Amino acid sequence: MTGNDSQLFATGVYGCVKTAACFVFLVFVADSLGRRWSLLWTAASQGIFLYIVGIYGRVQPPIKGEPVTAFGYVAITCIYLWAASFQFGWGPVCWILVSEIPTARLRATNVAIAAGTQWLFNFVCARSVLTMQATMGKAGYGMFFMFGSFCFIMGLFVWFFVPETKGLSLESMDDLFGVTELVKQVDAEPELGAPDSIREERADIKT
Repeated sequence: MTGNDSQLFATGVYGCVKTAACFVFLVFVADSLGRRWSLLWTAASQGIFLYIVGIYGRVQPPIKGEPVTAFGYVAITCIYLWAASFQFGWGPVCWILVSEIPTARLRATNVAIAAGTQWLFNFVCARSVLTMQATMGKAGYGMFFMFGSFCFIMGLFVWFFVPETKGLSLESMDDLFGVTELVKQVDAEPELGAPDSIREERADIKT
């Protein structure tokens, strides 16, 4: 295959790996492993895979026109393993969390904010990754160390601040995250804010 064909083939395989891994996770793993542990082990594995790619770029950077070395194939494999790990944790699990934690009243707003934030940082990464690749060492190895470090930091954040929410009801979510009794009353009894005439009318209907 030519250079362009190889790039297109590698991109196609990358997309297939991500799709297959996400399907396996959602169907077979999401409810058995849980949200917290999915995020923890994939944060660690993603960081390790990115560090390996960074080490490859540092000690044995690819040379145009030269055949791929054994370490190069290891780095390519790590890219695919990183994609699979992402789809076993930080890809789908974040969307599960932002939709199952808030109450029905806040769910749409919560998901909208999460989606907007994600697309904002997708744009930032897309605009800056080529610059980082050109300025952060040969083959951009420093970029992989930076993103790998972010993965480990995300794992620490989950360890200390993200509890397990698998199988919990909305009432249990309130207790888990320490929602005050006042907020519970506002969510459970919205009619308390209605005018007195409306509340009296409802009372007359009930009697």
